[in-house]
Amino acid sequence: MDVRLRDLRSQAGSSAAIFFIGQNLEVVMKNSRSKKCIPFLVFVVPTLILYTYFIMYSICNTAYYSLTKWNAISDPEFVGLYYYMNFLKDKDFHMVLVNSLKNVAISLAIQIPAGLIGGYLLFQTRKMYRIYRFLMFVPVVLSASAIALLFSLFFSTEFGPVNAFLSAVGLESLRHTWLTDTSVVFYVVMVPMTYQYIGIYVITELSGMQAISEAVIESAKIDGASSFRIFWNIVRPLQKSITLMCSVLIISGCFKAFEHSYIMTWGGPGYASSFLGVYMYTETFVKGKYGKGSAISMVILILSLLFTFVVQTLFGEKKEA
Repeated sequence: MDVRLRDLRSQAGSSAAIFFIGQNLEVVMKNSRSKKCIPFLVFVVPTLILYTYFIMYSICNTAYYSLTKWNAISDPEFVGLYYYMNFLKDKDFHMVLVNSLKNVAISLAIQIPAGLIGGYLLFQTRKMYRIYRFLMFVPVVLSASAIALLFSLFFSTEFGPVNAFLSAVGLESLRHTWLTDTSVVFYVVMVPMTYQYIGIYVITELSGMQAISEAVIESAKIDGASSFRIFWNIVRPLQKSITLMCSVLIISGCFKAFEHSYIMTWGGPGYASSFLGVYMYTETFVKGKYGKGSAISMVILILSLLFTFVVQTLFGEKKEA
């Protein structure tokens, strides 16, 4: 009898211990889950709220005002797709849109190869590497307004060094009123825009190249590959994802280009050197057509998303199922 009683007590004690341990484990698991949620609540949720308010709400608000006629004083008057339909026959909008598309094409054609080649040259450099990298990135951190003002002085008709140089070497026939001649003003504005941002793509490509294993490069050198072959057959293919990212940045930047054009020429003469960003600013804040300005903003957003999607679809890496 005593033996049975002892067994029952031991079984009861074991069951109680198991129950107690199970409860404690459940509490510990709940606490660990709650601890994992703390970083999410502290860091992700506030960011998500701010992003939703300042980005998504702003986009939705702009989309609404693009369907209205509004001068920021009186109540908005709903006009539906009037501005979007009017863009189809607006010659000024057509000129600005063509300028923006040309800006995208020229920037991609110059900045992507320049970024790859410049990044590779820095990648191959050993002496004074940090100085060259610093000098390459200096224009990027300078104000776009300062760069635009500097180049407007370069191309000045009266005292600009460009015309002075052409006169000095006997090429006076090539002198232009660079900032007012509609045949060249677009390309003049493109010069500082393209020059200023090459550095950021050089450094971005360089950062990708530095992630390439040195063993791969050394193996190619041992096999007798030239520097050009290493660049073309090894570095360039491995940089595909970085180059794609640079392309997306260039596209979005070109569609919202503003400072260089506005400061150098005010988008003129007419709209010869204007881009969608300048056109949006002029219609909105100069002419007071906030509804039309909102519609242009939505066009910029749609074009940026569309071109980004096309680039990623055509050149993005396809994941196998």
